[in-house]
Amino acid sequence: MEPGRGIVFAVRLIAWASTDVGRVRMANEDSFLVDSSLGLYLVADGMGGHAGGAHASAMCADVVNKVVRRGMARLHGMPQQAWNEAIAEILQASASEASARIYDQAQQDRSLHGMGTTLTGILFHGDRGYIVHVGDSRAYLLRSAMARQLTTDHSWLNEQVQAGLITEEEAQDSDLKHIITRSVGFERLVEADIVPVNVSLGDVFLLCSDGFANYISLDELAALARDNLYSDLPQICTELALERGGDDNITVVVVLACNDHDERHAVRQLSRTATDTLPSLP
Repeated sequence: MEPGRGIVFAVRLIAWASTDVGRVRMANEDSFLVDSSLGLYLVADGMGGHAGGAHASAMCADVVNKVVRRGMARLHGMPQQAWNEAIAEILQASASEASARIYDQAQQDRSLHGMGTTLTGILFHGDRGYIVHVGDSRAYLLRSAMARQLTTDHSWLNEQVQAGLITEEEAQDSDLKHIITRSVGFERLVEADIVPVNVSLGDVFLLCSDGFANYISLDELAALARDNLYSDLPQICTELALERGGDDNITVVVVLACNDHDERHAVRQLSRTATDTLPSLP
């Protein structure tokens, strides 16, 4: 069986995406992936300098896609009751392999030393979604006119908030938003958060880098989804982040779960990596 074939979705998935360098950075180090044939969507926000961050995020998107595709091709040889655990293991393996490869390449090439990336993705199978998450990019669920954050930031500020040392308001006003405590590739080993989510018709999932997340509240995000076409959301979110400062790269991926009678066009296969606009690395 061809990898990725034979996977039956209980819902139809339609996706739209946008990425922008922002108003301050010289290059876009974000990458994203839309692979509707596999049901995989992700955002990766690179770090480690102009070349390193771009290379890390692009490498992460590519490795995760390939590992997940291989794993899902073997899934249907397993008993159905084992699928949930197997999918979680596939996603963890994808993050682990991406981290090891990025780290090893950084050790071999001094110009890439210290590179790493966030990873926030969602894999759909049947009527469930499975989030894989490392870093401070985010996944949101938009349902019933409400917005809910599905991921927990692996950041120094969030750890301070959770420990009760600072308030959420103080964290929002801090200049230390970019300090993360977990990433893909900065160390060889990484543990990803795997979050299963039940999916209903009409659910909208929004994945984004912190270049957007730092500028939006849950109430504002819910209002944007209520007042605009879902197909326009990535660009609207990007423009809002630019209007509010645009101090980082901005990437937004929106995925709608709908029925087979929805006539909106799906993006079947799309990726944008920062290395698309950079010269080849030696």
